[in-house]
Amino acid sequence: MGRPVLDPATGLAFDHVPDTSGPGVGDAVARAAAAFHDGWADTSPAQRAGHLRELAALLRDDRDTLAALERRNAGKPTARALGEVEFAAQAVDWFAAAARYPVGETHPAGPGMRTYTDRVPVGVCAAIAPNNYPLLLAVWKIAAALAYGNTVVVKPAPETPLSTRRLVERAAEVLPEGVLTAVYGGADTGRLLCDHPDVGMVSFTGSTAAGRDVARRCADGLKPVSLELGGKSPVVVFRDADLDAAARAVVTGFTGNTGQMCVAGTRLVVDRAVHAEFTGRVAELAAELRVGAPEDPATDLGPLISRAAVRRAAEIVDEAELRGAKVIVPPGRSGILHERGGGFFVNPVVLDGTPSDSRAWREEIFAPVLSVTAFDTDAEALSLAHDTAYGLSASVWTADAHRAESFGRALRAGMVWVNTWGDTEETVSVSGLGQSGYGRELGIHAVEGYTRPRAVWVAHRARG
Repeated sequence: MGRPVLDPATGLAFDHVPDTSGPGVGDAVARAAAAFHDGWADTSPAQRAGHLRELAALLRDDRDTLAALERRNAGKPTARALGEVEFAAQAVDWFAAAARYPVGETHPAGPGMRTYTDRVPVGVCAAIAPNNYPLLLAVWKIAAALAYGNTVVVKPAPETPLSTRRLVERAAEVLPEGVLTAVYGGADTGRLLCDHPDVGMVSFTGSTAAGRDVARRCADGLKPVSLELGGKSPVVVFRDADLDAAARAVVTGFTGNTGQMCVAGTRLVVDRAVHAEFTGRVAELAAELRVGAPEDPATDLGPLISRAAVRRAAEIVDEAELRGAKVIVPPGRSGILHERGGGFFVNPVVLDGTPSDSRAWREEIFAPVLSVTAFDTDAEALSLAHDTAYGLSASVWTADAHRAESFGRALRAGMVWVNTWGDTEETVSVSGLGQSGYGRELGIHAVEGYTRPRAVWVAHRARG
């Protein structure tokens, strides 16, 4: 039968996907390597762009089925799931164009010599995707790798394999044999990919702990790796900010995708002069969000991905309360647990006065939980923002142009938003600092992960 696939809204299994065995991983890599060497690496950029445009069209044509799989397998409300399918298609469109962007330089050389650099594909790329954006983040990796002449073996998260399975099945209609293959399973399957000698690079999105394991394994094989890992992102709000806009952004930042976002703004650092007013407004807005079934158009927050995720979030909230944090939940609800059948539902929670040494302040929770603390000076605000090992994203809100500019420069994060939050486009590369990883997704800088620079000297006459 294979591994059960659960509907997080009910807690019940509705499908099974077998884990790929060691020989199965080897077969998938062999097919990808054969496709690379037998023609894909030598296709022109225009040909690859054409294949990618077909893949983007296929995503749009299949959007209702893909969104339904994301809704049932990942608990995403329908509108969100449809939006993510479209974003995936836009990313493929962009990489179809990027495949034809010029790369490389020519260099001054002596008489009778021409010297230039170009970029060559790395070969077989392993794309290991997470469970919070199963289709979207898999497509980001696939599109970039294919655009630059690589082939791909994709491994979805064990909890959420269905949309990726559908994508790979449909992609066979527009891509040559072996260019895109898939394997399934948990960490053991991922390790087999990392260890395989014919895998040229690994692109991984997931937890920092798992990312360290990926990096160690890839280091043994001297193969490059791109890591987009966890986050504990600050949102700094000054008293002079547009507090209504900031409050709406904070709520979106910690509850979006039911808090299951690496970039989630889960640490609110707020000016003490407006701390009580602003925290109250955030809690009021969060209380307006409806927790419910993903298929209900009125639902704002669907379920978490697993029962274990619910238990962990509840434990962290309970610990913060014992340590002195004030737990604010929507009226009529007693805590983070949201009783709704057998599904993995939680309420949005604001933890006011979160101790700086608590798990709620330090750890990525992957649930709609906001930790709040107040500051008195600009220097203290920056210190609190940086009070984390992560560096994925950060946001600052202020009407002071000088402060906005200086904080924008000073915040140590791979993505910084000033008087906004969460803006992402396929044209802009994203990455993290510190324990949030390294390497780039999206944008023109993605070429750096999926290719290697090469220097070429061409003598006009043979030199002996």
